[in-house]
Amino acid sequence: MASPFSQRRSGRDAGGRSSCGAAACSLSDTDCALIVAEACRPPEDVGVPVTHWSASLLAEHLPSIGVPASESTVRRVLRNARLQPHRQKMWLHSQDDEFRRKRDAILRLYYETPADEHIVCVDEKPGIQALERRYADVPMKPGQCVRREFEYIRHGTLTLMGALDTRRGKGFGFLAEKTGGEVFVELLDLVAASYPTGKGHIVCDNQSSHDTDDVLDWLIDHPRWTIHFTPKHASWLNQVECYFSVLQRRVLARGSFTSKDDLAEKIIRYMLWGNDHAAPFHWSYRPNSWAMNPPALRAAWTSRSLGAPWWRYGGAIRRLVTRVGSP
Repeated sequence: MASPFSQRRSGRDAGGRSSCGAAACSLSDTDCALIVAEACRPPEDVGVPVTHWSASLLAEHLPSIGVPASESTVRRVLRNARLQPHRQKMWLHSQDDEFRRKRDAILRLYYETPADEHIVCVDEKPGIQALERRYADVPMKPGQCVRREFEYIRHGTLTLMGALDTRRGKGFGFLAEKTGGEVFVELLDLVAASYPTGKGHIVCDNQSSHDTDDVLDWLIDHPRWTIHFTPKHASWLNQVECYFSVLQRRVLARGSFTSKDDLAEKIIRYMLWGNDHAAPFHWSYRPNSWAMNPPALRAAWTSRSLGAPWWRYGGAIRRLVTRVGSP
């Protein structure tokens, strides 16, 4: 394994400067390796009751192992070794014993489904808050980002029952006051009405409301549709989650909404605008266990024209509907 200090140079080669990158640093390779080793060691192992090191805490600890170093020196060593104790990345283990089989089934659905069959990803985005900022934002100007006062007023929440046509990148659905099996069946009805002909595939997670008796009855009444469930803890395989993420970043995270009606209107406006500028996500994930890209992967996202959508909004449930048309 290559040393993290393989780029260090002697004082002569560094033009009179220390190989640590600063004139005041005179640590040997051994001392630097010890600092790196201690930085990778949990602080609690040496009696420091914190979860991770800071440069100052590490500098206070190092004399106890015979490596006195200043805080600035510790920072330089950590930077040279590309260590960032203040950062962490997270992952989630799937508890599904059939994870790989289900994952591969979803991926092959994306890559290998015939072009004349529909692929629609569906899910709920619950608890969308209608938060009104109490004071107006201060606009951005050179040298200063947008500034926002913290206080806000709550006006309630809505749920977006959303669907994404993966071949066209167009979103549709409706806004509701609640979630549940009955509301999910309404979303399935909308999907079926939007594609009156042809075989179709619906991708969703394994939430309990997606696997009720009403849903099973719906599948019996609509034999041309098949539901594909993502593995447990793997909703990232559902492309509508990508769509929800874009909506969150572009509209919801920094929006100010004076009421639930105002929230619904702004979501509608974005979805209409987004469908006018839509493009499918370039889904390219494949597991390392797949030795070669399936031939369909290279031609998976053949775009086809889409008729102009129509929308309906109103009523107590605040519906947002679009007919995406048949191919």
